Amino acid sequence: MKVTLDEVAARAGVSLATVSRVLGRRGAVAESTRAKVLEAMSELGYSRSTLLHDAPRRLVAVSAPGNPEHWQVQVCTRVAKALQDHDLLVTRPLVETDPEPLQTAIDAGAVALVTTTMTSLNTEIPCIRVAEQSATEEDGSPGTEVPVEGAAGTGSSGSGPVASGSGGTGSTGSTGPGSADVIAARLDLGGGMTTAFEHLRAIGHRRIGLICNDSGELSVQLIRRFLAEHPARNLGLNLEDWISRVPKSFSGGSRAVLELKDATCTAVIVQSALQLHGALHGLRNRHLQVPRDMSVVGFGDSPTMKFTGPPATVLGLDVEGLSNALIAATLQTLRISTTGLPSVPPVFRPRLVARTSTTAARQ
Repeated sequence: MKVTLDEVAARAGVSLATVSRVLGRRGAVAESTRAKVLEAMSELGYSRSTLLHDAPRRLVAVSAPGNPEHWQVQVCTRVAKALQDHDLLVTRPLVETDPEPLQTAIDAGAVALVTTTMTSLNTEIPCIRVAEQSATEEDGSPGTEVPVEGAAGTGSSGSGPVASGSGGTGSTGSTGPGSADVIAARLDLGGGMTTAFEHLRAIGHRRIGLICNDSGELSVQLIRRFLAEHPARNLGLNLEDWISRVPKSFSGGSRAVLELKDATCTAVIVQSALQLHGALHGLRNRHLQVPRDMSVVGFGDSPTMKFTGPPATVLGLDVEGLSNALIAATLQTLRISTTGLPSVPPVFRPRLVARTSTTAARQ
């Protein structure tokens, strides 16, 4: 008499779905659970037909930049887990710094790239990513969905994410570099910078500096928004003097904050957590106090920001919202989900989390 999978599941004391995952070698299954299922199969004499082959599983690359911020890693981790729950294989190559890991993933059969990078990577597969809110001239206008090789089904209902073409048309037929970009969400860096400036201006700061990475698209966008939104932009001052581009490192932040202090800044906005920790250390070493002698605002929250000395005021990002937008756009692009997406990608504006690293400017 033929043994069924239901009988195997009952003998092993697990669900039918767990047995299926063990047989298909997919999804996360504890080693002890896998052993129980295999033991139950052996005891019952279950054998899988040699005529049945494993269904092909699609590979998706989920990538943060080569030198990511904490929020970018958080988003990628959430996206990777969700895609694995939908029975997709996931690889995690770094992007931006070296094209070889991503190309290796593509050569291995990756059908899409999901990334928190904010610029086009000119990939030959769909690149599902985040864009800066004001970068419409770079990302193109709303268009149709990007076709994906190996995608199941004929399409989905509703509107799709914004597809960005190299010529800015977003058309399905474009095949040039960058034509496969799918904008799943937009990050309003300008709005976030305005929020930080409004907070600092309200407590009397006008000479506000920026510490940012010396490379990378995020730093480029932050500088652009810093210059465009700075409260002193119309006063004839050279705002470049208040921008310190340094490596994303503890020592970089320590050096930069002292340079900006010498440039008479009374407050700084800091791109990375490493730089922020360095800035606090550098000020302490010069016997300066935060926030009495320098107010500090970090870009992006992380668990360590609550325990700096003093706890850091930050521009927090909606990690869950960004993750969900990327997940939904990926599932729709791969024709796994039939849920329609909004024709205009959601916009996420950093929110101010006020702690004790900012205070009124000294008169």
